[in-house]
Amino acid sequence: MRTSFRWMLSVVATTLLLGVLPTFGTRSATAAEKQDYTVVGEYVEGCSCTGVCPCELTGVKMGCLGVGAMKLTSGSYMGVDLSGAKIAYATMPGSWVRVYVDASSPEQSKAAKAFARAVYTAFGKVEAAKDAKISMSGTGGRYQVTVNGGRTMRLSTVPVLGGDKTTPITHTNTKDLLNHTMMQGKTVSGSYHDGPRSMTLKGSNSYFNDKMDSSGQV
Repeated sequence: MRTSFRWMLSVVATTLLLGVLPTFGTRSATAAEKQDYTVVGEYVEGCSCTGVCPCELTGVKMGCLGVGAMKLTSGSYMGVDLSGAKIAYATMPGSWVRVYVDASSPEQSKAAKAFARAVYTAFGKVEAAKDAKISMSGTGGRYQVTVNGGRTMRLSTVPVLGGDKTTPITHTNTKDLLNHTMMQGKTVSGSYHDGPRSMTLKGSNSYFNDKMDSSGQV
């Protein structure tokens, strides 16, 4: 009887361990997925929406195509300095995202790609994250962006001024992770070509923020 009782206790203990350990492991893995980040710099994007795009303001809606870029003056992710890094992306929100990174070192490239994947997965499955030559010039909503000299991506934007005819229309308290405040712009022209993905933009929606300053976990 004692041997049988001990055997039963052993079975119960093993069952409990098998039931608890996977749950503990899953929780630990989930907790470890998010990393602290800080980013300061400029951001601009353009999409195919003829009106104001809801994706950044109220949540991702399927149906448009877009490209965007950010230029960081300072920042960090996974303990790596992101100062000087540039990140660009192309997306069909709700479907796919492709990310491009221009970094000063392999370590910074790895961290910037991880950061971009974590941020832009909100738009859909990140199909690829590649090193590229990114140029982003301009200010105040008048931006010129190229990826790989324009062969992969090109974007030109202007600001949309508000009632005072001086300052751009501003959106606040948005659902964009990095830009809770952003200004309204217009895409003069844009194009994207990489593998099976391509798009052309003209006279459509644009957002920008020349004072991007965000921190938290992602």
